Amino acid sequence: MENEKVITQIKKLFELSRNNPSEEEAKSAVLKAQELLAKYHIDYAEVENVDLDKKEEINEVAVDVPAKKWKYSLAHTCADNFRCEFFMNGKHRFVFYGHKTDATICAETFKYLFNMGNRLGNKLAREARDLRGYADNVYNSCVMGFLAGVRQALAEQSRALMVIVPEDVKEGFAECTKNFKTSHTSAVQAYRGDAYERGRAHGYNAMKRNALEA
Repeated sequence: MENEKVITQIKKLFELSRNNPSEEEAKSAVLKAQELLAKYHIDYAEVENVDLDKKEEINEVAVDVPAKKWKYSLAHTCADNFRCEFFMNGKHRFVFYGHKTDATICAETFKYLFNMGNRLGNKLAREARDLRGYADNVYNSCVMGFLAGVRQALAEQSRALMVIVPEDVKEGFAECTKNFKTSHTSAVQAYRGDAYERGRAHGYNAMKRNALEA
């Protein structure tokens, strides 16, 4: 009986995310739904049985971000946790591919997190330059810590979930990208220290705060 009530609540949260003009509220609703799925050990199949995921159309949602290497790792993290695939359209445009709700929330979460991590990295770099006259590796340390914090929060939230990309999304993605060229990117070096730890705390809290606001 308790699971039935929780499933109904999860369904309402996903419906809220689909029919909400506020991007922040839509994102928070999905994160809260994922938190409940994990907490009560409910998988997506059980929720689909109450008409949550009635073969929603597949959609592509594009996001443009500046030329920062860590964006690729963040895109992978978001796609993995929102049942999506992604590809690049040019050097700065990410296209998230998945069911309409998944792709929309994935893209919005990616944009939100990138902007937050980028602002924090630039802020700490400015502080370092003002204090010491240089800011070597401060930005990279901060954003890699931020990414680690995001991953930690998502792992805790999704520990009981098997978040997998739906088969129709996999098949459609394979078909639409079969003639695409493959590119390789160099990884951002992670450094330890205060900037890393401050970034990690901000990334962790960003995901936890949004999950609990719904």
